Amino acid sequence: MTNTTLWLIAGAILIALELFTTTFYLLAIAAGFFAAAAASALSLGSAAQLFIASVVSLIAGLAIKKWKKDRACSKEMPSDDIGKVVQIEAWLDDRRARILYRGSHWDAVLAPHCQASDTATWYIAANHGTQFEISNTPPTN
Repeated sequence: MTNTTLWLIAGAILIALELFTTTFYLLAIAAGFFAAAAASALSLGSAAQLFIASVVSLIAGLAIKKWKKDRACSKEMPSDDIGKVVQIEAWLDDRRARILYRGSHWDAVLAPHCQASDTATWYIAANHGTQFEISNTPPTN
């Protein structure tokens, strides 16, 4: 079996394993293996093949990491939810409450300018991950 075949088989195995992990990092390594297979097909030496596999895998891994980071930052709450009315179910302390919004229960924290009160109407001011920031004044657009 040639080096080209071995690199291709290893890359295919990593793609199959990626189906179980869904992290995309095994795809980055597989891309490096496929690049090494191309280098082998061009009759480059083993050291060059390993170097190419390493560099391509590293670059692909860093690209995936950046993509995941950018995707995580863009998972902010859609702007059409800001300003929606929520119902306070219970106050947990002076700054935190449990709210009902869209039929689900959520944790909320008061906006910096607000104080806990029995105000009947509360609005979503922002989203911090799975926690809403609420205000007793509607946000201005």
